Amino acid sequence: MKKNNAISLNNFPEKGNKPAKVYKTICSELDMDGNVHLDLGSFSTTIMNPYADKLILEQLGKNFIDYGEYAQTKKIHDRIIAILSGILNVPNSKSIQGTSTLGSSEAIHLALLAHKWHWKKRQQSLNLSTAKPNIVYSSNAHVCWDKFALYFDVEPRKISVSSLHSYPLQEILESIDENTICIGAIAGNTYTGGIDPIEELNSKITEINSKNNWDIGIHVDAAISGFVLPFLKTQKKQWDFRLSLVRSINLSGHKFGLVYPGIGWLIFRDAFFLPKDLIFSSHYLEKPIETFTLNYSKGASMILAQYYSILQHGISGYKKIIKNCSKIAQTIRENLRQSDCFEVVDEGILPVVVFKLKSSGSIDLYEFQLHLKSKNWMLPVYDIPGNFEPQKLMRIVIKENFNSVMALQLCNDLISVYQNLNNDRL
Repeated sequence: MKKNNAISLNNFPEKGNKPAKVYKTICSELDMDGNVHLDLGSFSTTIMNPYADKLILEQLGKNFIDYGEYAQTKKIHDRIIAILSGILNVPNSKSIQGTSTLGSSEAIHLALLAHKWHWKKRQQSLNLSTAKPNIVYSSNAHVCWDKFALYFDVEPRKISVSSLHSYPLQEILESIDENTICIGAIAGNTYTGGIDPIEELNSKITEINSKNNWDIGIHVDAAISGFVLPFLKTQKKQWDFRLSLVRSINLSGHKFGLVYPGIGWLIFRDAFFLPKDLIFSSHYLEKPIETFTLNYSKGASMILAQYYSILQHGISGYKKIIKNCSKIAQTIRENLRQSDCFEVVDEGILPVVVFKLKSSGSIDLYEFQLHLKSKNWMLPVYDIPGNFEPQKLMRIVIKENFNSVMALQLCNDLISVYQNLNNDRL
């Protein structure tokens, strides 16, 4: 009888298998996944320099939290915090504070915890209640804002947007009170790539704080734009620490920071805005270490990969890449507009193209999406949350590996799929 050499998929195997066989088994299953380089809805970096890959592989076994054993890695980490503080215009270079995270969700949770503790300490100093903290943000914020409110017992005052490009400034301002720990502002939302009017928000809250003797600050979620706006020549808006009430900013290194998932960064305006109560001293390892994280262990590889990208590209390199991505995005916008098949709805600031079908009533968007997938293009279909009629949108994120030839092919496929489906309904 022929021996069955198949690997069990759902049970812990009684015996091990040869490494090559295990590798082949897993790879054959992963072949059923989509092509990561053609996943145009994802913001995540999919390719790095081979030397970066080599560095990552060599450092995979290093647990970043063991500062005593890996002190130089910790120094590099802190160096990155200083570098990012510089491009975000931290006002006092002698009082910088920040941390790496597993992504922007962890960064946002940590930032909002710091805002909550800052508010709590102030309330206690004034003999005021700390029982009902709230946080105010718009409905096009990332889901991690909702998670923070639920997980950390903070009332979410989530203000609905009323149209694709509206920002509910007045409703935001009317929703804050003495129990507001923070206002959430978004520099590049995941739905349209839009940027909130952070400069105006800063000005209005400054007036409200002064009038009521409050101390409400702003957290800027710059997961998408944190590694874009500092390198855009056309960017005129102020959104970072040049604004007095911006007290914390998160960035995603694994988006336009040009690093694989997952690495995020949280930078504070000043060390003062990270309450010492939230920093824990641990004696678990050889030497006492201080941590400000939601987890404990994490790999050092992506931190070092971020440093590699910063050193490899420099300011001029990041500018060149962002400029090229923006140019390709603009080419796609122009092609889609000229085709008369699509309506482009993004603001045109970030290298993100958001569009909808002009005759959405006659073409099923999910069928449209399926036809694109048959050509290997992966684009998401989604609604923007808000108090207006849902509109199905699609998104194209232009990353470093996406070139002008691919862009032209994508546009041709988008137009041909649209026309074929539209003709089928005539």
